[in-house]
Order: sequence, then structure tokens, then C-alpha cells
Amino acid sequence: MRLIDWFKRLGKKKHAESELSDADCLNLIRYLENCDVDCEEVFNTIDQYVEIEFRKEDAARLMPLIHQHLEMCSGCNDQYEALLDVLAKAQDS
Repeated sequence: MRLIDWFKRLGKKKHAESELSDADCLNLIRYLENCDVDCEEVFNTIDQYVEIEFRKEDAARLMPLIHQHLEMCSGCNDQYEALLDVLAKAQDS
């Protein structure tokens, strides 16, 4: 869930009920811990990340925030895998 959606959902509750539950607090903390880069930033740098991986360099060490995002975001990870596959097929040709 995106943070803006979470806040919108919270705002729809009655004022007396708008205190955060423990579960809501934990979800917010987890979200904030992992929002160092967003999908747009990953999209703008994923080609570099894939090239580093393709050269058998340690992309996770060189671009740790991108690596972390790819582990969490299936959409961006799908793009990463598709680009890696394209490079592998181009090399085989």
C-alpha cells in the first residue's frame, strides 16, 4: 500500500477512532524503513543495475537501495528480470 493511500484510509475513520492501532503503527514503520527509493527512481536506474549484474559485478553492494527495492517490489523485479533476459539473449545471438 502506498503511504498516501494509507493516510487517506486513516482520514476516513471517525475522529475518535483515528488513533493508530499497534498493527497500523508497525505497518507504517515497515513502510517508512523501506521507502528509500521509489519505483520511478528504480525505473530510471534499473538499466545500470542490470548492466552491473550482467558484468558479474556485485550490484547489491554497488546499488544497495535499488537491490533492496527489487527484493520488495514484484513489479520492478519483473522489469529487472526482463532486462536481464534481454541482455542474455542478445549475448547468445
